[in-house]
Parts: sequence; C-alpha cells; structure tokens
Amino acid sequence: MPEQSRQDLVTLLTGEHAAILVLLRGLEQRLASMSLEEMRSAAVWLEHLMRNHAIDEDTLLFNALPATQRGVGDTLEAMQREHEEQRVLLEAMREVTDAALARAQMRKVIEASREHFAVEERVLFGLAQDLLGSARLTELGREFCRRRGIACPE
Repeated sequence: MPEQSRQDLVTLLTGEHAAILVLLRGLEQRLASMSLEEMRSAAVWLEHLMRNHAIDEDTLLFNALPATQRGVGDTLEAMQREHEEQRVLLEAMREVTDAALARAQMRKVIEASREHFAVEERVLFGLAQDLLGSARLTELGREFCRRRGIACPE
C-alpha cells in the first residue's frame, strides 16, 4: 500500500469516521434515558452530519474511482445504497411518535453506520489507494478541506 499523506482524502475520511463513531457511541450511551424529543433532535443533527459526509464521499471519492473497472462499480453501488439506507432511517425519525420505536430506530442507524464505515475502511479505501494513488488522493483531500472550510494538514 502506498505511503499516505496526512491530507490524503482516505486519511481525512477515516478521521471523520472516527469522530462520527465517537458521537454515535455517546448517543448510544445516552439513548436509554433520552426523551422522544431529544432523540428526534439528535436524529436531525445526525442526519445533517451523515448527509454532508455522504455527499463528499460520493462526489469526491466515488466519482474519482473507475466505476467500469471490474469490482469497483459493484462496490460503489453497494456503498451508495448504504448511504441511501442511512438517509431513509434518519428521515423516518421525523415521523416516530413513540419513544421505544425511536430508540429502536436510532439503534438501527447506529449499527448501520458502524457497519458501513467498517466496510468502507476495509474494502473501498484500500481500493481507492491502489487505483488513485497518493497524488490524486492528496488533491481530493485538499478539496475536502476546502469544502469543510478547514486548513489541511501538511
């Protein structure tokens, strides 16, 4: 595997996964004591976070990969399906009127997100490193930082 830059898109996305997972763990720990309104509010924030993460993954990483190459297209389709599933699960929280159902729905969101990140990191990110190379991933990482309004690490 090629050496990674700290501003490499894969490194930056992995870091964002780590931050999201910390938030999910905190949410999961509080879930049992949260009211319906608190869960619905948390879902709104989580939906915003996950939507922005998915948009940047889709437009920066997924679109950079050669979808016609064997195995790549199927992997990308699976990842995009999972992004859509996460979106649907979170949007459904807007309609939930029972705390127990909301808790179950949030647990589904948390588990789906964990599984999705694990697959991306295990399969997709290695594929991206092999196919795109360090220079291209660094270029994409700079665009990611620009979109986020953050300074890229050198």
